[in-house]
Amino acid sequence: MTGGQADPRSLISVATGPDNGRRPRVLVLGGGFAGIGAAQKLKKSDVDVVVVDKHDYHTFQPLLYQVATGLLEQPAVGHPIRDLFHDQDNARIHQDQVTSIDLDAREVTFDELKPLTYDYLVFALGAEVNFFGVEGAADHAFPLYTLPDAVRLKNHVLRTWEEADRKPELVEDGALNVVVVGGGPTGVETAGAMAELYNGVFRKDYPDVPRDRAKIILVEAGPELFPMFKEDIRRYTEKALAKRGVEAMTGEVVESITPRRVTLKSGKVLPAHTLVWGAGLQGNELVQSLGLELERGNRIGVDEELRIPAHPEVYVVGDVAAITDQKTSQVLPQLGSVALQSGEHAGKTIAGRLAGKETKPFKYRDKGTMAAIGRGSAVVQMLGGRTMKGKTASLAWGTVHLALLPTNEDRAKAVVDWAGAGLTHQRSGRITVDVGEPAEKR
Repeated sequence: MTGGQADPRSLISVATGPDNGRRPRVLVLGGGFAGIGAAQKLKKSDVDVVVVDKHDYHTFQPLLYQVATGLLEQPAVGHPIRDLFHDQDNARIHQDQVTSIDLDAREVTFDELKPLTYDYLVFALGAEVNFFGVEGAADHAFPLYTLPDAVRLKNHVLRTWEEADRKPELVEDGALNVVVVGGGPTGVETAGAMAELYNGVFRKDYPDVPRDRAKIILVEAGPELFPMFKEDIRRYTEKALAKRGVEAMTGEVVESITPRRVTLKSGKVLPAHTLVWGAGLQGNELVQSLGLELERGNRIGVDEELRIPAHPEVYVVGDVAAITDQKTSQVLPQLGSVALQSGEHAGKTIAGRLAGKETKPFKYRDKGTMAAIGRGSAVVQMLGGRTMKGKTASLAWGTVHLALLPTNEDRAKAVVDWAGAGLTHQRSGRITVDVGEPAEKR
């Protein structure tokens, strides 16, 4: 979006008071891995950092599937953003929705906040789910990209089992069947966790519901699951999923979705009242209003320092950025590690520029790819090709994810929940809480 020129210091900041023209303002849009990483790297800089996100919490997205299957409770993956900046005096946090960005005027407008100008902008608003035009997907599929997505899926699954317990005839209609779309880490991890939920506590919770009539089907358009992994990991994954009762259907594409049926382009119709969508992301709607030439998946192309070439004061990081790996010349995947590293690079680069230091191109440090299939079953492929499978990989997966959680409190919550599930198969998060209207409004 473009507009008339404006002095970037002409407005009064609702966050920092009158702008005296001496401290540059760095406006960070988004409180995910990328936005938080950028803002925290500016802690020691002589700037005013303003972070705006539509939520008041930071989401640890790699573990959302564990919230959706009751293994972790919400506070383990959703942490108050303000809590992360209590010791950063130059930062202010606001909860609001971005409505427009004027790149020429260096101004951002919001639903409720007064417009803010900036000297540097860190665009880290993340992506949104890409349904690839599949009929009925937007209305009936359950994506797994945000914390509300995870809670919504969990509540739906729990209510479905409760209904099947009351009305056994629903089982014949496929009420307990789950179709998971996408053979990447999100799809595989969700299918494995859902199978363990079904085979574990649900078997005890609902002894009169015929568990053997419930199916979990993983649908992947490509010829194999986990195409990013080596063959030995792909074969191990197939066996681990089959052991848990997950049916993998490769080379199949979803054509349409209704509340109770999933139709594939091959003509197959799968009776299922739950479809989990883990098949892809695209740049959020705001990206399309910027007047920029977008790359695949509506992502913003950036230079080697993660800037918009025509607007070098704007850094685009995380899932919304099309970042080219300097080593492979390939666009980096939309992963938490890419988001965190790109955000931190943007913050360090801005700090360096303000200090008059020489800046460097972004170089992604590939620490490997990993996924958890279930209890004691995970896969890891490290840089250089070395692989791990089974319990050793599961331990490595847990160690890495604990290290990435933002605070020690979050790590303690995750350890307690994981230990409980590992020892007792219990999932304390499998409850639904409906918040009705206050008594005086009824």
